[in-house]
Amino acid sequence: MIGIVAPQLRVGGYVMNDNAEPDYLDFIRDPKNGFVSMTLPLKGGTELSLKLR
Repeated sequence: MIGIVAPQLRVGGYVMNDNAEPDYLDFIRDPKNGFVSMTLPLKGGTELSLKLR
């Protein structure tokens, strides 16, 4: 799903994913996709990602 949304997101835009879904993490953490991401200290593994390019 993130592969569909990512091209529509502006540089500097944020995406949040609840429950740290594996397919989301695989896409976001691949450097070629242009995101930086961190897991927030919330119950359930919420991931906050920033589009860099």
